[in-house]
Order: sequence, then C-alpha cells, then structure tokens
Amino acid sequence: MKIGIITILKVNNYGAELQAYATQAVLKKLGYDAEIIDYLFYKNPGYKRTKMSSPVFHFSLVLRLKEWLYPKMTTLKTLNNRKAQKVRERRFANFHKENTSLSPTYRSMDELYSARLPYDVYLTGSDQVWNPGLYSSLNPYFLTFAPQGKKRIAYAASFGVSQIPTYAKPYYRERLRQYDAIGVREREAVDMVKAVAGREAEWVLDPTLLLTKVDWLKVARQPKTSINGKYILIYELTRCPYIGQLARHIHAAKGLQMVRICKRACREDKECDIINITDAGPSEFLHLVANAGLVITNSFHGTAFSINFGRDFYTVLPLRKKNNSRQRSLLQMFGLSERLLVEGTAWEDIPNTGIDYSEVGKCLDRERNKSIQFLKDAIDGE
Repeated sequence: MKIGIITILKVNNYGAELQAYATQAVLKKLGYDAEIIDYLFYKNPGYKRTKMSSPVFHFSLVLRLKEWLYPKMTTLKTLNNRKAQKVRERRFANFHKENTSLSPTYRSMDELYSARLPYDVYLTGSDQVWNPGLYSSLNPYFLTFAPQGKKRIAYAASFGVSQIPTYAKPYYRERLRQYDAIGVREREAVDMVKAVAGREAEWVLDPTLLLTKVDWLKVARQPKTSINGKYILIYELTRCPYIGQLARHIHAAKGLQMVRICKRACREDKECDIINITDAGPSEFLHLVANAGLVITNSFHGTAFSINFGRDFYTVLPLRKKNNSRQRSLLQMFGLSERLLVEGTAWEDIPNTGIDYSEVGKCLDRERNKSIQFLKDAIDGE
C-alpha cells in the first residue's frame, strides 16, 4: 500500500522539516510504503504562484503587503551573514536528501493537479496546514487533487487558530466532510471539526512525538560550534525579550552558559554572553535540544522535543501572541502546565525544580500507542 503525504516542508523551519520527516518515518516503521508529496509551500522561493493557487479567502491590503514584504525583510536580515546562510541551507537540504522519502517536486499547484499520482492512500500531514491565514489556496492540504475513490486521512492537522472565522465555515465544512478519518493536533480542534462539519475527530500526538528519543538521535548531528558542559538552550520563533531575561536570571543562579539556536542565519543577541548558532540544520537542532541542561522556548516543536528528550524546560507565552492553544494543549496532555510561563512572570513564581519524567514517560508511551493505532485503523480500516 503506497501512501502520499502532503504537508509543509522546505521552509527553513526546524519544526516543519522534522514533523514532515517524522510522519513518513513512522509510516515506514509500520510497514507502509510512504513518501512526502514534494509540493512546495508558497513561502518557498522556488514556488510558482498561478491563478489556481490564489487564496481561498479575501485578504486585506495590509495583510497582502505583509506577505509581500516578509520574504524581502528576511533576505535583508541575512545579507551580512551569507556564509552561515549557505551552510544552513545546505544542511536543511541534506537532511531531506539523506533521511526523507520525497516524490518529484511540484513547484506550482497546477503541476500538482496535473500529475498522475500513484498512491492508494492520501494523507494530510501535520503543522498548520488548515490555517485560514495562509496566503495561498488551502485546497491541496484538503487533498482535493486526490483521485475519486481513494482514501483520505488527516493526521495531526492544525488550524493554527482558536476558532474558524464565520465566513470560512462553509468552505471548511465541505472540505472536512471529504475525509475518511480525521486526527488533529490540538484538543480544541476536535470541537472545531465537530461544530463546523459535524464530524468526529481524534486528538493525536504531533508526529515528532511518535518517534522515540532513540529514533531521533540516529539522525542528530553535533554542531561544529564549541559548547562546553551543560547549557541553557534558547529557541524563539516569536521575539520575546523576557526569554533572554529568564535565561540570564538562571545563568546567574546556576552558572550554565547560554546558547541560542537562531531561527535564521543571523545573530539575534547583540550581547556577547549568549552563543548564537546561526548555521544549524535540523540534525544539529536535534543534538542541541537533546543535550541541553535547560530549554527556554516559545515554539511548539521546541516544547515537543524537550519533552521527547526528557529535558527540563520552560515554554514562554508572549503577551502579544493571541493563539497559544498549541502549547497549552500539549502541556495539558502531559500534566506539565506548570512549565508554561506567561511573559513577565515574576522570578519567584517560576518552578525551580526539575521535571520528574517517570509519569510523563508513561503518558507519552500511552498517547504514542493510541496515535499509532489511529493511523493503523485509518489506513487499514474499511
């Protein structure tokens, strides 16, 4: 049985690349012939926009300008660090070349929809594939390109929002009703699917948590940057000065050196007391999390990998970030809600004891087995 997976990848983001790899790796472990349909995400520089890929929903002029400016600003920020950028890009590309099963590349929606695809089962993978804020057509991520009569499954798909806008509900209702089985990444998404489409959905683990620590260490790689002893690892997706302040507070108390894994190939700290790693690929990211004494992050996948590797961590919620359901949902599942800090939390209110992973590990094993069973039932069931 051949399974084709569509998800977000090749976007220079650690979480996106690793969740994509994990989905097909898990399916292969289960004995299926699985590969990722290499449909470029619209933010990839090689993506070709066409009339077919126009956004499903209307975007204001301000939002359209932001979408136009964002890649240009990103390029400008890395101009002074081209060497690190090239190393980083090579490491991201090599990660998939060495580890991920990919189809031929489809650079436009037109190419994808005109292809003769060989799959028996079509699977929407994880990440924010159903986010109404994506400035491109959502149709590929709802598998509208799949031939009639083929099984359609969603695994750990995310809406990326806490509620679906009223104007978008008819679209989501029609698309969700085409699935044979739906697994979602956040607890509240179960209710969203029910409310919008009248369908049952199952709350499942992010695919990165379906692979064990041992599985991940097989594809981890030590970065060339010299780091001595245990360290505080900082990983931010949304800029949050409080995270740096918290790291320095703990550094002063415990003497751990501070290391930042940068989300782009440019230094994020002007001060010299934090080691900035600007050229890490997904493999180096894994090593850095696995060997950290403490992780401080506001990233969902930064949190997920901290749990999977059994690291002490704090997940910080920036005040200006409205949708925090991903982190809240994940930590609630494992009974770790006390590790969730709202930006500005006073030092004396921060838990200063390590995490007891004995119960967390049992919960992870239990939820992993449930999620894997969901996949098996969805694929093999009538």
